Amino acid sequence: MLRGVYPPLPTPFTDDDLDEGLLRDTVAALMRSRLAGLLVLGTNGESFLIEPAEADRVVRVTRDAMPEGRRLLAGTGCDSTRATLEACRRAADNGADYALVRPPTSYTRFMTQDVLTAHYEHIADESPIPVLLYNQPQVFGAELAAPTVALLARHENVAGLKDSSGNVAHVNDVLARVPDGFSVLTGVAGIMYAALLSGTSGSIVALANVVPNLCVELYDSVMKGELHRALALQRAVAPLARAVTITHGVAGLKAAMTIAGYPSSTPRLPLQPATPKVEEELLGLLRHLEAFTGWTLVGRDGQPDGPAEAQ
Repeated sequence: MLRGVYPPLPTPFTDDDLDEGLLRDTVAALMRSRLAGLLVLGTNGESFLIEPAEADRVVRVTRDAMPEGRRLLAGTGCDSTRATLEACRRAADNGADYALVRPPTSYTRFMTQDVLTAHYEHIADESPIPVLLYNQPQVFGAELAAPTVALLARHENVAGLKDSSGNVAHVNDVLARVPDGFSVLTGVAGIMYAALLSGTSGSIVALANVVPNLCVELYDSVMKGELHRALALQRAVAPLARAVTITHGVAGLKAAMTIAGYPSSTPRLPLQPATPKVEEELLGLLRHLEAFTGWTLVGRDGQPDGPAEAQ
């Protein structure tokens, strides 16, 4: 079962080209933290803008830079079933442990629950690595309904679901229907606390690229029953979590990582870098979190966040 916190790693570019050296440095820096693993080629990894050969390099370099025992998840979703299966095979060949498969984003009017079920069953039948479903209707258009997830969860090669809908009611509906051992992970940092209390096994959240150990601390606090601490952390991180996802997107996430001292870069065109005004806002949010936690969060030069006296 997938447990713990995983960041959806942004893909580093220099002059609009994949920067393998920067990717390796970013992975090494994040893996000094208590994260359970990494996701590459997700929506925060700009997967829509990455060519298949580049995707192979991202998976291969990331796997090589990760310590043994940490899980590597790779986004492999494409609009056709055929292309998705090919991406799953390539991800497996390059070292991924799980394939995160988004729904098709074309012909969304025809992406009924029956069509989605057939699509995912075909992929699960032939993928050499376990498949994770991905629900984010506000981005992909099609929604994976709870009964559909429950049906797919019966497949021996469907291991779990990343739900980035932000809808706790939907998460609860899924959890009520799926078998024990099926991993449900929230993709929205702003509801980590509520989702974990509902029974999710972990989180795949952009915020974990910026303050990885703080996200793990929130997760651990819930697991240990320290709910007052967990709720306080949830409320404290919510503004920054929103800023690096909904408000400013990939550009804001990459800028926040740079401010926090992690290797990062600007987005790939046509996405534009964060403005100085956005950078100032992000710095203020990180300083606010520093004041709340007493942890060092700004300018750590690749060192994981933690108590100031430990830096």
